[in-house]
Amino acid sequence: MDTSFIPTPDGLPVSWQWFQVLLLFTFALHIILVNLVLGGSILALFSKNKANDFYVFNGNIPIMVALAINLGVPPLLFLQVIYGHLFYSSSVLMAVYWIIIIPLLILAYYGTYIYVKNNSFSVRWRKISLVISTLFLLYIAFMFVNNSTLAQKPADWLGYFDNSNGTMLHWNEPTLWPRFLHFLFASVAIAALGKALFYKYSNKISPEDKELQIKSNLKIVAFITMVQFIIGTWFWLSMPEVIWKMFMGGQMAATIFMTVGLIGALGIIYSGLKGNLNLTLILGVLQVMIMIIVRQYSRAFYLDGIFRPSDLQNSHQPSSLIVFLIVFLVGLATLYYMIRLSATSKNNQS
Repeated sequence: MDTSFIPTPDGLPVSWQWFQVLLLFTFALHIILVNLVLGGSILALFSKNKANDFYVFNGNIPIMVALAINLGVPPLLFLQVIYGHLFYSSSVLMAVYWIIIIPLLILAYYGTYIYVKNNSFSVRWRKISLVISTLFLLYIAFMFVNNSTLAQKPADWLGYFDNSNGTMLHWNEPTLWPRFLHFLFASVAIAALGKALFYKYSNKISPEDKELQIKSNLKIVAFITMVQFIIGTWFWLSMPEVIWKMFMGGQMAATIFMTVGLIGALGIIYSGLKGNLNLTLILGVLQVMIMIIVRQYSRAFYLDGIFRPSDLQNSHQPSSLIVFLIVFLVGLATLYYMIRLSATSKNNQS
């Protein structure tokens, strides 16, 4: 295809592999927290055990929102470093919808605080605030999916000539809805797994109720993983044939990761139905990492012949990366300390 209309990417201070690894790692941290927030909000809306859920898991949603926002900055920066010329272009095409994300995110964050302030607001207002916050979070997720698909298909940017007012969405993309639903159901599964983990370490409920809630949430993980096989197949086959065949032997590494992901999903179903929290947790975290790698392979296949990160110019100036890594590690340590401090404070209060 003609790539003359695609902006020229900037060079890098070090090899692109550094930024690619950091992108995948930081995105994994971010997406787990996003899943806990979005999936947790959805589960909270349909919770039947409201008292326990509130004190054990739901009351922590505002904290997880704050952590998700902060840990969303590094992967966004690394995405812009490598794919900035594509990401910025797609963001401009859908600028109106994209810029609305900021105020909606603030309102969603505030709404979660209204929800947990059960002593200051009526039950009805808490429920309404949670519904609104969840809808805002769904909007944000849908716009990110739009942007992601649009950024990896520059040929569709020509739709600008039919819609130049910044309200272009990727409605004609076959993977749009299965990709969004795949993310949505994954969020609920990860949130259910997170709830089971919260219950395990909670000292606010009886051991019998704790065991019951852990097994109940693990069953949710298992059943949603079953549904994911259907949505995942839809997502996979909605890709161009040349791309989904790459995961069927066309590219060996991609095929291996896809196969491991399928086996891991079966393992999650088995361990979830058996009520084995530790094994489900390990497999769940590994599954997130594998799916992120598969997602990266998919992006590379879509951009084949259009852009390769390995073509980016390297100026061999690692000082800025070293400074970032030091600050990033200090930041992670600080976040860990704050989480431990918050957990200790809550346990002392109980």
